[in-house]
Amino acid sequence: MAKTQLEATEERDPDLLAAVVLHTLVAEGRAGMTLQGLAIACERDPCDTAELGEVKRALEVLLDDGLAEPEGELLRPTRAAVRARELSF
Repeated sequence: MAKTQLEATEERDPDLLAAVVLHTLVAEGRAGMTLQGLAIACERDPCDTAELGEVKRALEVLLDDGLAEPEGELLRPTRAAVRARELSF
């Protein structure tokens, strides 16, 4: 399948995909999401190891920056990330 321009850009820039992942977590994952559920919500194929790897790398950026946290297999935005989104609107 041909990649869209946005997918090609996100592949080169993990920070851009991290922003999409963070937005998804804040909007949909406050109660927690699995990595596969997060991939689906970000329009990635959870069965494609390359696409799942991209989501993992983006998530690592968020974990390192303290914007996401894992609890077991569930991934959540941190309170700071949720609060920042609330203040941005």
